[in-house]
Amino acid sequence: MTADPLAREAIVELAQSLVRIPSISGDEKQIMAWVRDWAERNSIGYQEIVRDPDRPNLILSVGNLDAGPLLCMNGHLDTVPVSDPDAWRTGPFEAAVSEDGRRLYGRGASDMKLTVAVMLSMMLAFRDRPLQGCLQAHVVSDEELSGNFGTIAVIEAIDRGELRRPDYCLIGEKSDLKVRNAERGILAIDVIVHGRASHTAAARATGINAIMLASKAIVALEQDLDAYHPSVGKPVISINMISGGVAHNVVPGECKFSIDRRLIPGETRESVVADIDAILQGVATDDPRFRYTLVIDPDGDFIPANITPEDAPLVQAVNAASRTVQGKEPEYFVQWAGATDGRFYRQAGIETVGFGPGGENAHGANEAVFVDDLVVQARVYEETVTRLLG
Repeated sequence: MTADPLAREAIVELAQSLVRIPSISGDEKQIMAWVRDWAERNSIGYQEIVRDPDRPNLILSVGNLDAGPLLCMNGHLDTVPVSDPDAWRTGPFEAAVSEDGRRLYGRGASDMKLTVAVMLSMMLAFRDRPLQGCLQAHVVSDEELSGNFGTIAVIEAIDRGELRRPDYCLIGEKSDLKVRNAERGILAIDVIVHGRASHTAAARATGINAIMLASKAIVALEQDLDAYHPSVGKPVISINMISGGVAHNVVPGECKFSIDRRLIPGETRESVVADIDAILQGVATDDPRFRYTLVIDPDGDFIPANITPEDAPLVQAVNAASRTVQGKEPEYFVQWAGATDGRFYRQAGIETVGFGPGGENAHGANEAVFVDDLVVQARVYEETVTRLLG
């Protein structure tokens, strides 16, 4: 391995080691054992946070944990299963680099083993440097499913006093080398539409078809939303599940459909529910047969939109680091992107910024990361750590 742990070859070598270990959500034990062995070989201290022995989390630390700011980097090593195996150009666990050297392929390459490789490289790079504070890597399980065995377990350990609370957190999920200081919130709503069941023969006489009425509501709800936030973009609404009917010859008396609503900063649970209810009331005005019941947040997993303000020290440090390394003004990540574990740190009152590489086909065949972006990410992280802890 090259002497510089942040050199391109060193990062690629470390990344390939991680991709070659299958670690589908629920079975992260082997890859976490590899990280534990790597930390021991490189004399990097670590602490384990374990809610499930097969799904451990590792907290790696360098610097002074007892004084000065604490900056953590969070990355997950669990992946989704391999999809479309016949469509892969290379084996999903081969960790092959393209002929032109621009891409590294593999399950978890983009989401997000290669960024974890950058974080481990950072631990090695700063192991022997003087730091006015502490740098940690929170290497976690269970991001793809619930987070309960991963980052949520880590945050709860922090709340219990088992880990020191970070002042700052860097999230390495894909951001195309742009600054991601905000994430959309998530609110699920079930809409139960009430009709009247009858024999099909009497559909026009005594039946009220709940599926037909639900379709009117879905058409009214499925729309582009005009609101906008400069750090995250537009909110989103999508109807993603529908169920109704009991038999082919029975007019359905009930139909349920489920709304996935993504919120931007400035929106609240109450304001979103009010907007949806107003649209449904409009449907009822047009067709008095339309009756409905709303079930708000049926699974209890509402997440508000979360943001670390642009004037926060971590955002300013990442912006300055990006400007120094990339030689241009940093951009904010305004994309159609899902949630990350960063939301748990923000909810815990910890300044959090996402900054990661570009890639393609996450969760699909031929998942890949742009290798040049990993090098840039590493240098931006290095500059950020130096500004905050150096």
